[in-house]
Amino acid sequence: MKLKYLLITLLALIIVPLSVNAASGTVKVTGSSQVVVGNKITLTVTLSSSTSIGSWQMNLSYDDDYLQLTSTNSEAGGTGMVNSSATGVKTKTYTFTFKALKSGSTKVSINSYSAYAYDDLSSIDLTASSKTVKIITQEELEASYSKDNNLKSLSVEGFEITPEFSKDVTEYSVVVPENTTEIIINAEENDKSASVTGIGTQTVTQGTNTFQIVVRAENGSEKTYTLTVEVKDANPINVTIGDDNLTVVKIKEYLPVPNAYQETTVNINDFEIPAYTSELTGFTLVGLKDEEGNIALYIYNEEDNTYEIYNELKLSNLTIYPINTDKVLDGYKSGTITINDTPVKSFYVSDDSRFAIIYGINVETGEEGFFKYDKIDQTAIKYDDEMINTLNEKINLYTYIIFGFIGLFVLMFIILICALKGKKKHKNKNKEKLADKKEIKVIKEDKKKEQVIEEDKTKNQPIVYDNINNKKKKKNKKKK
Repeated sequence: MKLKYLLITLLALIIVPLSVNAASGTVKVTGSSQVVVGNKITLTVTLSSSTSIGSWQMNLSYDDDYLQLTSTNSEAGGTGMVNSSATGVKTKTYTFTFKALKSGSTKVSINSYSAYAYDDLSSIDLTASSKTVKIITQEELEASYSKDNNLKSLSVEGFEITPEFSKDVTEYSVVVPENTTEIIINAEENDKSASVTGIGTQTVTQGTNTFQIVVRAENGSEKTYTLTVEVKDANPINVTIGDDNLTVVKIKEYLPVPNAYQETTVNINDFEIPAYTSELTGFTLVGLKDEEGNIALYIYNEEDNTYEIYNELKLSNLTIYPINTDKVLDGYKSGTITINDTPVKSFYVSDDSRFAIIYGINVETGEEGFFKYDKIDQTAIKYDDEMINTLNEKINLYTYIIFGFIGLFVLMFIILICALKGKKKHKNKNKEKLADKKEIKVIKEDKKKEQVIEEDKTKNQPIVYDNINNKKKKKNKKKK
């Protein structure tokens, strides 16, 4: 690449213009004036002339303490720009991409340059310019962002807001006719670098409607302006539920549409009110609007003129209206889970279980009972405890069988122990009898021996006669 660069440079220098009436041109360095440390910046070098350029040579200069060249389309692959044109050009452009290394201010310029006309090879008188780049840190960039999050103006097309607009006042209101269904909110940011949301065409319903216009400054800070739009209702039907003040919705188009319900009307305070009904659930639904303009469906009991919030769980395969129940499921814990932002009483095996059992009505079939809810897939199926009950019965049967075997084993063990003890006792008695027999035999033998001894003694003694008794008498020898 260096050899190519030298050859082109030599060629350009050899072709010396013969005319003294030189054409003019410029060499400009353009691009962003600011970059954050660590980010990249692309600068463009543009050679241009009023006459066709046949050849040129330029070199870009920069401080490598601040900038690191990462890519370029120059012929030499670096800062050198040397080339010629077979047809002549009036403009030639090069791009250089740098990575910012540290904060500070640095200059990028053209330190050598020359160009020659295509027609007569005359030298073109060039004027070069440089580019100063300011390198800042991320913190310095964020500190330079605008903090202005004010509105310059706020209005409702065709109506007058109250009070008169001021950028420091954030609460406004406007009253519109009863038949108004849409309004157009216009607002302009005070600083063009800021952004505004909540403007344009907005839908309104009878009663109070609240809109928030949010201004986000360049530095990310936000400011909220609140606009309350009151659509006139000559005869509002007010309802109080707990601490909430609500209004009955009289226009059908404002109502949310429930699944598997039919349109109907009900009479409330001598007004015909749009409603929905279902023979399967037995519910009649009407719309109530809160003070902020939010509309929700409520179960209306015509007999006692009461209302109950209707929280419909629209799952991927079923639509269920949850019902509180006193029923319990053996082996399950009870608690509450949130489905579609609605808290629902549930039963589950453990806190991290994927499945939960809920109680409710399938509004599409009218079937009431337990449903098995999948927290991940957000689906539900009818909970059938037949298999669980059958399994529990089998478990109980097996438990009884096991306890029976355990009892039988214990009984057999006791019988075995008793048998072993009886055998041992019988054996001891036999031993005692044998010992007695032996002892009797020994005694008999001892007596027999004593008899023999006595007989021996008798034989050895002299025989004397008792003349008186006429009997023989043994005479004992006197011991000396």
